Amino acid sequence: MIIATEKGEQIRGDLIISAVIRTGLVPVPVTFEAQIRTDDALAAQLVEGKVLTVSGDTFRIIKINPVENRVSQGDRNFGGVSLIAFLDNCASIAFKRERAIIKTKTSLMAIYKAAGATFKGFDSDITIPAFSCFVGSTPSFEIARVLQEEGGEVRWKNGKMQFFRYADLFRQKAMLKIPNNASDDVKSGFLERHEVPSFYSLDKNGNVVSGNISKARARLFIPNKNAQQLQNMTRCLVHKKKSKVTLNMNIAGGDVIEVDGASPLVVITAAHVVETGDNGMADQYTKLWLGSLENV
Repeated sequence: MIIATEKGEQIRGDLIISAVIRTGLVPVPVTFEAQIRTDDALAAQLVEGKVLTVSGDTFRIIKINPVENRVSQGDRNFGGVSLIAFLDNCASIAFKRERAIIKTKTSLMAIYKAAGATFKGFDSDITIPAFSCFVGSTPSFEIARVLQEEGGEVRWKNGKMQFFRYADLFRQKAMLKIPNNASDDVKSGFLERHEVPSFYSLDKNGNVVSGNISKARARLFIPNKNAQQLQNMTRCLVHKKKSKVTLNMNIAGGDVIEVDGASPLVVITAAHVVETGDNGMADQYTKLWLGSLENV
């Protein structure tokens, strides 16, 4: 994992205590977290608002915590920082708005651009009937809402933003095959029923239109939604397994993982981790949170 500052200077590996690239199915699909030893010159490059280049992607630092454990190496004193950074070309959508965004019959690309995103375009963009993000609201939250209504997710892969409907995610070729006993199973039917409500709305004639009401769960009213949107809002990826594998930075959120003796699962989150620690004991791995598509 190669990390460079805004000036293009590569950060030495012995200064990196830990580094994590986290990729998932969320409106800001990639984040970077790190703990880094710093002298005064490097610390000046690791401040809020600066950018880092990590394995080919550019990230903007949005949070810094100084670590007060200064040590000396020769005639240089080293402190440390803990930082969190967002993918730079869409980091702006995570900030609250000073001006509202209101659009009808628009696209995901148009919504992202209106919120300040700078990437070039979407693979498989779709039409969004209506989008609103009012003053003081956060675009990423509103984007997540419309994605749920459309029954899909976005991800970042190979330098591109991509949209997939849930069913299309599972039609991809598997990136990796793992044995069934190489992961921790997660079963949460009780919580799924309590945390995922069903929805209903009214059509233009005042008739009730319902989403998925096949199971007992909380019901919420949402105005101006059609039957397909209401169904989509109860369809989601449910966490089923967690697996730790050899570092593989080609795996991203939205990829398919084949599991021996079980149905394929989709990567909800992939965390690529490089650790040296304070004692120099290095470890590199990828941790995967895997899910299946459920009408819970």
